[in-house]
Amino acid sequence: MNKKIDYYAANYFFKAKEIIEKFNPDAIVTLQFFQRQDNSILGGINEAIKILKENSDTSKYSIKYLPEGSLINSKEVVLELEGKYKEFGIFEGIIDGVLARSTSIATNAKRCIDAANGKEIIFMGDRSDHYLNQERDGIAVELAGIKSHSTNAGSRGNEKVVFGSIPHALIQNFEGDLVKVMKYYYQLWPNEPLIALVDFHNNVIEDSLKVLKEFKDKLFGVRVDTSKGVMDKMFARSEKEYGVTPNQIKRLRKALDENGGEHVKIIVSSGFDPEKIKWFENEQAPVDSYGVGEYMLTITNTFSADATKINGKLLAKEGRAYSYNPKLIKL
Repeated sequence: MNKKIDYYAANYFFKAKEIIEKFNPDAIVTLQFFQRQDNSILGGINEAIKILKENSDTSKYSIKYLPEGSLINSKEVVLELEGKYKEFGIFEGIIDGVLARSTSIATNAKRCIDAANGKEIIFMGDRSDHYLNQERDGIAVELAGIKSHSTNAGSRGNEKVVFGSIPHALIQNFEGDLVKVMKYYYQLWPNEPLIALVDFHNNVIEDSLKVLKEFKDKLFGVRVDTSKGVMDKMFARSEKEYGVTPNQIKRLRKALDENGGEHVKIIVSSGFDPEKIKWFENEQAPVDSYGVGEYMLTITNTFSADATKINGKLLAKEGRAYSYNPKLIKL
């Protein structure tokens, strides 16, 4: 058995396996996996099946499952394993975790897309979790329809869909001279969309117009990432507009349009989730793309697995029961 997988399985599953092997080795158990949220997108099932294939003899038990990307509801069985416990029992917790992460991220991505009224969502979760999760997380958000990523790992090497911008540290490195930074950027990557980060000085209109004046039609877009604790300099103190706000983006759009920047896209980031996106959309804020990071990685769909039949007999813990799902596909 793959020791790496072995290492991550909860110890009590091994003890259960040992007891069953010694005292009831031929029993046939039915194990069913489910979660408790409606209108969710199933993710991680391909990874779960891959784990079973690589770490057990799948010819010795049956596997039924729903396809990756299926729309699922509360208590709907998404995976059913049937056979001797020793063949697959120790993987219960591992599979729960795999399904929980990818289903949650796919579902979170769908909720952002639904809130955005067809506008682009950029997956920017790289700084919110361990970097080794980026590839599977990228797969998960794509199940919901997201195409743009912040890292090559998220896109699994497809650089054409990697969002290109700059960090605040780059502007700081050149003493706050955004125009100089963007000139250097354009010199090195003339064929990439030129997107300026315009909130370094907390004056997005002034900085946007500076780069627009310099690059004109070559400027593809501006990104606004104002911290939630500060007000842009376009606002009077009495207005109390903190962080990225619809009014800020409306005023920025007006300034761009009045200075020949009708072509310039506006990308916003900093603390966006479905509720904040809905707020912007309800206010008809002229946003072209929403960057979403931390929210996307929230675990909202936790999975459980119930043993619901033994030797074909219906038997489960109190309050649970075998659940027939005709949509399951046999592997």
